[in-house]
Amino acid sequence: MFYLAAGALLLIAVALVIWALLRPVGSLAKTAVRQETVRALYQDRLEELALEASAGQVALEDRAEMEAELGSVLLADYADQTDPAAAAGGSANRKLLIVLPVLCAAMAVWLYLTIGDPQADTLRDGRSLLSLNPHGDTAELEDWQNRLAERVAGRPGDTESWYLLGHTRLLLGEYQRASEAFAVAHSQVGPDPGLDMAWLQARYMAGGGSVDPLTREIAQRVLEQNPNQPLVLELFAIDAFRQENYREAVSLLNRALSGSVGENQRNALSAGLSEARKRLGDLTPSLDINIAAATSAPAGATLFVIARPVGGGMPYAVVRRAAPQLPLTVRLDDAVSMNPALALSAAGEVEVVVRLSLSGAPMAHPGDWQWQSPTISLEALDAPVSLQATLSPPVGS
Repeated sequence: MFYLAAGALLLIAVALVIWALLRPVGSLAKTAVRQETVRALYQDRLEELALEASAGQVALEDRAEMEAELGSVLLADYADQTDPAAAAGGSANRKLLIVLPVLCAAMAVWLYLTIGDPQADTLRDGRSLLSLNPHGDTAELEDWQNRLAERVAGRPGDTESWYLLGHTRLLLGEYQRASEAFAVAHSQVGPDPGLDMAWLQARYMAGGGSVDPLTREIAQRVLEQNPNQPLVLELFAIDAFRQENYREAVSLLNRALSGSVGENQRNALSAGLSEARKRLGDLTPSLDINIAAATSAPAGATLFVIARPVGGGMPYAVVRRAAPQLPLTVRLDDAVSMNPALALSAAGEVEVVVRLSLSGAPMAHPGDWQWQSPTISLEALDAPVSLQATLSPPVGS
């Protein structure tokens, strides 16, 4: 429809230009009018001479001479107006003016087809496919896949279309082909967080859940931008499970739960963390903090559970939970240490601080709910220690 409409409008425009050029306008029209005027004046003068001759005012020999003189003047005037060189020049100019619009129109069409984008209208709103349901919108996804595949075949440098084609194939479950499309997009734009995340998912699924060196490299790039990206941490945790490295799995899942995640994802991560801890067993020392609230906890608060040197200092172990559902039990041990060089097992004694932060920051602020344990000696512990922490709003709040 686009080509038909554009072609029709182009033909109409050219026809109007040619029609206008063929009309007797400008100097050509003026010449025709002047010649007609000269002929009319010549005819009027001849009639006047005839009347004068019939009235005896002009002799017959004088009349013939005067008519011959009028005729010579008329011929001279016509010769000026119909000069062959001028006529040839005018004809050539008219032809040139007729050809030029056609050439300009042809040039415009060629330029558009060369550097324009005739298919742009068919790919409008392409990003809307990202919200399609792979179960209910299969036909629409397949249609997008065909259009995008045709697009990149004709324009292999269109990164956006490669990116959308990869997503379409990812939604359709064609993981290997999706990975290939994302790889092409990556080769054109380099590292990009959104592209890397999609490429990572495609490679992980195409590999049956294995983490090869390239997949790990992509995942590390994502973590450089967002160190607690839950999907990437969960992926690494699953890989640690497969290698029976349960301590690493606990550390990764703990980090994944520290960010803001949806309820379903939080439940899945929590279940994975419980299973990893069950397989890991009890590390020494281990502190189980059973956390409850005296009244309804403020919505949107962030929970911090910290084992630190008595009186304060760099923490040995930290657990963070966004918008926690209390009551909640948190375990502190070397698997959640801040720094392997500063592990909980290296501390002689610690104190535990449980803080419900209204600002979301780990440092104390006015209005935070806080509980602090007495000094806990870790040297003689050979079994987990259980602590009860009840949080209350600060006095006067």
